[in-house]
Amino acid sequence: MKVLDRRILAAAIIIFGLLAVLGLSRVYASPTIYPTGTTIHEPATTFEGYFMFQAGHQILLVDMDGEVVHSWTGGPYSLDYMEPLDNGSILSTAETATMTGLVELDWNSNLVWSVSFDKNELVVHHDFERLENGNTLLLCRKLRIVPDISSKEIWDDFIIEVNPQGNIVWEWYTSDHFSEFGFSALARRLIDERGGDWSHTNSIHTLPENLLGDPRFRPGNILVSQRHTNTIFIIDKSTGTIVWKCGPDDNQTIGQHDAKMIPLGLPGAGNILVFDNGGRGGYPEEARLYSRVVEIDPVRKTVVWKYLAAISGRHPDTFFSAFISSAQRLPNGNTFIDEGESGRLFQVTSEGEIVWEYINPFFYKYMQVLTVNTIYRAHLVPLDWPPLP
Repeated sequence: MKVLDRRILAAAIIIFGLLAVLGLSRVYASPTIYPTGTTIHEPATTFEGYFMFQAGHQILLVDMDGEVVHSWTGGPYSLDYMEPLDNGSILSTAETATMTGLVELDWNSNLVWSVSFDKNELVVHHDFERLENGNTLLLCRKLRIVPDISSKEIWDDFIIEVNPQGNIVWEWYTSDHFSEFGFSALARRLIDERGGDWSHTNSIHTLPENLLGDPRFRPGNILVSQRHTNTIFIIDKSTGTIVWKCGPDDNQTIGQHDAKMIPLGLPGAGNILVFDNGGRGGYPEEARLYSRVVEIDPVRKTVVWKYLAAISGRHPDTFFSAFISSAQRLPNGNTFIDEGESGRLFQVTSEGEIVWEYINPFFYKYMQVLTVNTIYRAHLVPLDWPPLP
């Protein structure tokens, strides 16, 4: 066996072992060949629009029949996560060999705005948001020694707000608020032993206008999701204090992603919608081998709606993405779901009927070993969003 073959085999063994330890591997057989593209489409009950996601290092805009209608490329930048803007442009994380940051690209992939940092100083990761005042929130992290958290080096997640000139005008560090999470003595010991990426923050979301009448949910406060602590929480933007949290002990979720408050005008407005991955997470560790999408009443901290495979009459583990993924409430009451690990996007009604489904046909090599079609996060936009010719 050639040396390179041995290295690839060894890498594959390590990756699959890691997936098994983390609970990320499938527990049932998958076909070698299966249909891709749009596999279900019920026009009478589907919310029609365009959806976008990252495929390789380009961003694709696709219609409900599975046809690519537009794409964005980053030129010298490697594009990754993206978010549509109202003007037909997109925001996307971008990097080069030495730089990490965010770019705004117009419809023709021309650079409109950017902010960048040296990778040796910090890493922009997982999420960002353009604010109404023109500023931009970015989720970042850097390696630090914080003895109150761990005797080991940790990734300290933090949020910054930059103005259009790229100057930092507000910042919030997780390490400064560690005591506000309410971790038990056991959890503190386990976090200390782990170090490294102990919290794994994966989404930030500014609360929209709402009718809750509670200062904790004041528009402009920031909703945050931490995968490794099974916690979602709200930061009071004016004080930096954590004023609401679900987790780490009273958690409704395991390893969750993409926590967002449903905005006014959509069914469930004021509730928090989140992709509840399952897999493994928490201190001590919780485990579940199927995923859910849950809608949480933030005042009562109760689940008021949920989707899992059994509601569609399927085996629970046929809907399972132990990492990445997202969910979005639509104007007709449907929910648009990204089952990221398997590259599956679908819409369900409030009763759990699957009325549209798309399997990502764009595969790529992960670490030169695994062939995958994963989708980190997907967005569905209305038919009148993009400036199509």
